[in-house]
Amino acid sequence: MNKVRSSIDGLVRDVGAHPWAHLEAGYWRIQVEDRPLLGYVMRARAELGDPFTFEVYADARNELGQRIWLRREESLNSAAAWMIQNSARLIAFAARHAPPLDGAEPNAGAKESDRT
Repeated sequence: MNKVRSSIDGLVRDVGAHPWAHLEAGYWRIQVEDRPLLGYVMRARAELGDPFTFEVYADARNELGQRIWLRREESLNSAAAWMIQNSARLIAFAARHAPPLDGAEPNAGAKESDRT
């Protein structure tokens, strides 16, 4: 067995884990058992050589169809824990930003004060 580490090994670091963070194609889906999806976490960094951060996105899209950014955390575990602690708020937020069903107007029947 070769005990020499490749140069790639030094570049790849463990990003941590959380039991409710499910790795997909380049991001983590945060979902507790069969409950509604809470959102997504992506690992990013501003500049080459900067430390990685974990960007938290809601399971909702803005008027341009982009995921809605919520906050930045220093670890995957912190990001997932924050989402789970705020799960009721995240589920309600996603419901408010859900696309209308059957061509209905968004927020139909809502009071003006509910739309702001």
